[in-house]
Amino acid sequence: MNTIPQRQEIEKIVKDYQLEEVFPSNYHAQLQLVTYQKGQAICHQGEELNALSYVLKGKLKIVRRLFNGKEYILETPMQPTIIGDIELMTRRGAVSSVIALEEVQVVQLPLYNKDQLLKDPLFLFKIGQNLAESLYRQNISASTNISYSVKERLATHILTVQEDGHFQLNLPILADTFGTSYRHLMRVIKQLLDQNIISKPSFKHYQIENRSALEQLVIEGN
Repeated sequence: MNTIPQRQEIEKIVKDYQLEEVFPSNYHAQLQLVTYQKGQAICHQGEELNALSYVLKGKLKIVRRLFNGKEYILETPMQPTIIGDIELMTRRGAVSSVIALEEVQVVQLPLYNKDQLLKDPLFLFKIGQNLAESLYRQNISASTNISYSVKERLATHILTVQEDGHFQLNLPILADTFGTSYRHLMRVIKQLLDQNIISKPSFKHYQIENRSALEQLVIEGN
């Protein structure tokens, strides 16, 4: 983890990312720019959080360890997201672990005085908005997993992450995200390969061969 202290850079990020919609202006002087490398944890399940984090760049996974010792990937958010809002509002330890899948850059507000934050109506309003948005996304994701096939969800994911027809798939994470088994996900990928909808020119690298066929499988509204 690397903390970047430059105040001018923080001010530019606040403006570029419209962080006044997340952190009221009277807290901007406390913000820190922090970089996490691949594999590093922004927080560990059960630990008390000492900062509220807003992810600017980079991919991460949100992992929940169950009582039987197994880990379940709850989400791999792509959009900017807040980490620590639930824990702050409930005064509990981290509900899950958040791990960087690549270099991740975040803006953090140290939680020096939680009581002061929880008495600030503007701050609570903004946190409430973000919690509502997160709950909305989770409801959409849950209903999608129930209503659509793995093939449809995979096609939608491919067209979301592809660049110039090329893409990579992190199969263990996708299987957990889709709520299916690794073996079944592999069968669906093989179907797409056999139908020449996609190809696999090299290890872990895929290519779209029939975009129109893939688009017919896409979930509307995504």
